[in-house]
Amino acid sequence: MKTIIKLIFLLILTIHFLPKTFGEEIHMLYMAQSGYQPADIVNCANAFKKQTGITVSLQFAQYEDQYNLIQESSKLPEAKYDIILLDLIWTADFAERQIIIPIPKELEIHVKKGIIPEIYRAFYYEHKLWAVPFLANFQLFYTNMDLLHKAGFSKPPDTLEEAVQMAKAAKKRGIIKYPFFDSFKKQEALVCEYVWVVGAFGGNLTDSNNRIRLLNAPNIKALSFMVNLLKEGLMNPYSLKSEEVFAAEVFTMGDALFTTNWTFLSGLIKKSPYIISKCGRASLIPVAQSQENNSVKTSTVSGFQGLSVTQNSKHKKSAWRFIQFLSSPAFQKKHLEEMSVWKTVWSDPNTMKKDPDINLKKKQILGVHNRPIHPKYRKISSVLQEWIYKALLGKIQPKEALLNAQKEINQIIR
Repeated sequence: MKTIIKLIFLLILTIHFLPKTFGEEIHMLYMAQSGYQPADIVNCANAFKKQTGITVSLQFAQYEDQYNLIQESSKLPEAKYDIILLDLIWTADFAERQIIIPIPKELEIHVKKGIIPEIYRAFYYEHKLWAVPFLANFQLFYTNMDLLHKAGFSKPPDTLEEAVQMAKAAKKRGIIKYPFFDSFKKQEALVCEYVWVVGAFGGNLTDSNNRIRLLNAPNIKALSFMVNLLKEGLMNPYSLKSEEVFAAEVFTMGDALFTTNWTFLSGLIKKSPYIISKCGRASLIPVAQSQENNSVKTSTVSGFQGLSVTQNSKHKKSAWRFIQFLSSPAFQKKHLEEMSVWKTVWSDPNTMKKDPDINLKKKQILGVHNRPIHPKYRKISSVLQEWIYKALLGKIQPKEALLNAQKEINQIIR
């Protein structure tokens, strides 16, 4: 009897002195589409539980559903999701409405030491960092080298003007009817395309004070460039109905000379039975010839995603622990199908071996441009999509389209 009492007493002592996190459960909302795959996240959560005793309950959702799920969770007394995967365009919105909290200072120092500013700055708002960068997504320029050689050229273009010249030559020789294919559908992808083209003409959608300014030369030239590709029969008109995955599939089928798309296309090229890897080449997105003397060598658009903790989470400390564990260089070294956010992973010999495009990506990301960082970005984006699309359809001149967009955006901001 005494032995049993002693065992019970020891058990009570053990439970009392266990870490407070033992047996704790946290919840995370993650995307079930692009980026690190759900199975990899599950394996990481299992490894974290073995190490800490904390269970991570995962829910996977489509990108289109995430925003509303996060909003619904934010209205509850206790969060349904302690951790969310944050699209950079939601940062100001969620920060302003106190749906997420800034990252701890010591973690911010760690991020700024190991990640380049071009990535982590996308998650800054009101001088605070609201997420740990997790996915370094951005666009590259892709060329079908087989078609390019048939058109009489040996390497991808260095400027937009050169790309147009090559496209015209390929079209004139009957090699391909529509040399360009992109995602010009009236959705967020269209704004992404416009952002990098504006950057290629030396501009941004915002000024140095983060105010949206559309009526300047780079913005007008960029939209005119996109419109002219369609007018001259160089851009496939079906681009106006296409989203990014379909645009990628068109390229991998060998039905486009040029396209721009996110880094996932590099992986698709390697697997495609129609366009062998040596025919599909990634390169830097070219800029306008006028920008070569201005040290602007390339332009791209960010599609970064980060990991954030929700304001109404009751498990903030454990949530940040898992974020550090999941976003670590150790995890990303194992999954080089995506570009890591960490500089140490970029320079690792194994990375150089498994990702032959890593040096290209390091150069491309230095030319990154962000979409406007604003709490009302979703409404702003809808306006941009509407007027850019009308210009692409030829219903309105580019300058007038941007004037109308600027007026509506000013109303939204006021």
